[in-house]
Amino acid sequence: MTVRRILLVVLLGALAAGCTTESAGEATPTATKPTSPSTAGSSEVTQADDLPTDGAPAVGDPLDTTAFQNDPCSALTPTQSQELNVGTAGQANDGPLGKGCEWSNRETRGQTNVVFLDKDPRGLSAEYKAAAKYAYFDELEPIDGYPAVARDGVDDRPRGYCTVVVGVSNEIAFETNLQLSLENVGKKDPCEVAAEVAGMALRTMKKES
Repeated sequence: MTVRRILLVVLLGALAAGCTTESAGEATPTATKPTSPSTAGSSEVTQADDLPTDGAPAVGDPLDTTAFQNDPCSALTPTQSQELNVGTAGQANDGPLGKGCEWSNRETRGQTNVVFLDKDPRGLSAEYKAAAKYAYFDELEPIDGYPAVARDGVDDRPRGYCTVVVGVSNEIAFETNLQLSLENVGKKDPCEVAAEVAGMALRTMKKES
């Protein structure tokens, strides 16, 4: 082998070694495992044993509302909805917060909804955590022994609207959205009526549970 060829082989060997050997003081990239949406932030998920949080009151006597979560229109009996003058048949719906049912009277414009907020299983804790984002957030006296608040993103109480949320367990809450009939706007407090509707629903659920 000629001297020129020997020098060429040595040079190529040195270059190959330089590509695979780490030199002192050089940082090498660390392999990172991609985080999926299902695992991202999992440490922030509140466990049932940690509830309630954010100042929400504990529910001392949890109510099993599973059957009503599956069939929200059974939360008010035909007699109760007729007493509210919103007809006897409700219209079921499935919204971003959970399943609900709407009863309405086209002539009077009165309307009420019962919605189970079970897609975020933190009960009233979720409401208290978001309290600062609402246009109004008022703690109410317990309704039939269950803690409740009145709140909404827009304050339309002068126009006859109000939402009342009741915690039936530390994980599950339901809300009653109310729109007063035209003749009652300005004459009745919509939050008081919404609380009455919540009380009706609670009595129905207690009786059937």
